[in-house]
Amino acid sequence: MSLSLLFVGAGPRTLGVLDRLGAHASATGADVDVHVVDPHPAGAGRIWRADQHPLLWMNSRAADVTVLPDASSRLDGPVRTGPTLYAWLDEHRADLVAGFAATGQEALRREVLGVREGTFVSRALGSRYLGWAWERVVTDLPPTVRLHTHRTRVVDVVDQVPGQVTGPARQAVRLEDGTELVVDAVVLAQGHPDVVPGPRERAARAFADRHGLRYVEPGYTSDLGLTEDEDTLRPGADVLVAGMGLAFVDLVVLLTQGRGGRFTDGPDGLVYHPSGREPVLHVGSRRGVPYRSKITYVLDERPPLPRFFTPQALGAHGTLNLRRDLWPLVAKELAGAHYHELFRSHPGRTTGDAPGFDREFAGLPWGSAALDDLVSRAVPDPRDRFDLHRLDRPLDGWWGSSAQEVHRRVHDHVAADVARRADPAYSMDAAVFHALLSCYVTVAGLAHSGRLDPESVVEVDGWWHGLFSYLASGPPPRRLLELLALADAGVVRFLGGDVRIAPDEVGGCWTARSANSPAVVSATTLVDARLPEARITASADPLLRNLTHRGHVSELGNGRLVVDPAQRLVHTDGSVHPRRFGLGPWVAGGGWAAAFARPNLDAGFFRLNDRVAQELLRVAGTGGTDPGTPVSVVAPRAASTAPSRRTEPAR
Repeated sequence: MSLSLLFVGAGPRTLGVLDRLGAHASATGADVDVHVVDPHPAGAGRIWRADQHPLLWMNSRAADVTVLPDASSRLDGPVRTGPTLYAWLDEHRADLVAGFAATGQEALRREVLGVREGTFVSRALGSRYLGWAWERVVTDLPPTVRLHTHRTRVVDVVDQVPGQVTGPARQAVRLEDGTELVVDAVVLAQGHPDVVPGPRERAARAFADRHGLRYVEPGYTSDLGLTEDEDTLRPGADVLVAGMGLAFVDLVVLLTQGRGGRFTDGPDGLVYHPSGREPVLHVGSRRGVPYRSKITYVLDERPPLPRFFTPQALGAHGTLNLRRDLWPLVAKELAGAHYHELFRSHPGRTTGDAPGFDREFAGLPWGSAALDDLVSRAVPDPRDRFDLHRLDRPLDGWWGSSAQEVHRRVHDHVAADVARRADPAYSMDAAVFHALLSCYVTVAGLAHSGRLDPESVVEVDGWWHGLFSYLASGPPPRRLLELLALADAGVVRFLGGDVRIAPDEVGGCWTARSANSPAVVSATTLVDARLPEARITASADPLLRNLTHRGHVSELGNGRLVVDPAQRLVHTDGSVHPRRFGLGPWVAGGGWAAAFARPNLDAGFFRLNDRVAQELLRVAGTGGTDPGTPVSVVAPRAASTAPSRRTEPAR
């Protein structure tokens, strides 16, 4: 019996599932037609496409990126391993250099020559790796798996009208170019779909329009055209920037180097030479500091993990709450890794013996006075103690007497962070990083298996993912050094933490106030430097809007798509659609499933791909005919193009 599948999106997640489909089909002889629909190049998709500004980097080292399994991957069925981004590039370096030279892509040619294991490559170069991996997966597909690509969008999916074509509950799919297909199952893997502006963005836009101001709403920085658009972000103009995450890092790059500025090495570090086309960026956020710098050394021995945040500690049954049940164990896991590494590598900064400390630490509950007393006795220098609150909120409770003092405090914080994350004398930070990765995978597994309560599933994609990103997924250190040089040159001004930006109807401007500063900053331009919130009911994606209109998808309070443990879509009435699946960062509890994997860690990315591939192949047993046969689809009325109305949670 033939099976037909359709993937909405051709990015790394579809690549990963397709690889596992091919592996299982080669072992079972399954006969499968696979349709992949995406207007962007296969493998890279929209987010990682090659035609982005060459100054925009990937956020992981070349040696830490893979989209193909490796020897550590524990998967069902055959495992076909593949190289990391760096291993691929190193093997093909000469061919890449020749190819870029022949096509006049001088920036990429120079980049390839300089890439080492620790290099953060451009997204334009990373896109070539993804494209190669896609071709590798397609080439390795067995003859029984046939691939059909469609460079367009899916606009609707409905259950096939009974009686038109035999086969129960197959899926009728309409493409934007007019093609109509009937398949056995559909996988939604669009990556980061656009959303229509929410109430906050609409209010900001309306205020800007009333007063002739400029407003840049949340978006994918590479798509906003800010390098060339000097009318919106004018040279020399004061601009308020809300947000200091990775979208902010991209924004700064495009508005400085992207507009002709350059950096040189001076006796005291990097020096920025403005082009004169830069605006002046007044930046703040909830924390008031950028994400922590990437660690640039390798820990020679990872801490024993997990020790405290284990399945045994959680029990086999019952619903769990992230903050009440999981967080004390997570915090103790992080602290345990910190002190294990401190005693192992820096015993001169401790008192007593490591085994004795470890035994006593293991028996004390997190947050107890007895544990605090133990740490005070064993670790004399407070700077060597694990202070999770101070790590997360370094400006909390601090007050500066002037805007300049606040600016200098943030500047010094960033400089100290970059220095520390490059210094093995603080290898405890690397141990905490590994512990956080371990906890992240465990939390994701609990969310996927249905063990977490609804409130916690929302927080997995919100507070918990934000904390992980801040501590473990920050920018390359070079980007933070550039930020310091921009601050020294007067192009960037730091506002502090808990920044509140408000419209001033009388003054006809926006004002920004920080919890750390007495200053009030006014500007006629505001940039929301963050990605759009993945609100399914407010999606600009026509397929998601039509499914929402009919109640065929549901969302949690954070706007994420609800799926069951098999990744099947859940309707608003709680029923599960047996032939529709969802993957990606906009799926509830699934934000942990990154677009790539770190090698040699038995990454969850591959295990998820493997499970989904097996679920899709099981659809073959529920009936199917004539894979991918074009038909005339009679669909329910399409959703209105007007924005969906919904109640926003309190902010």
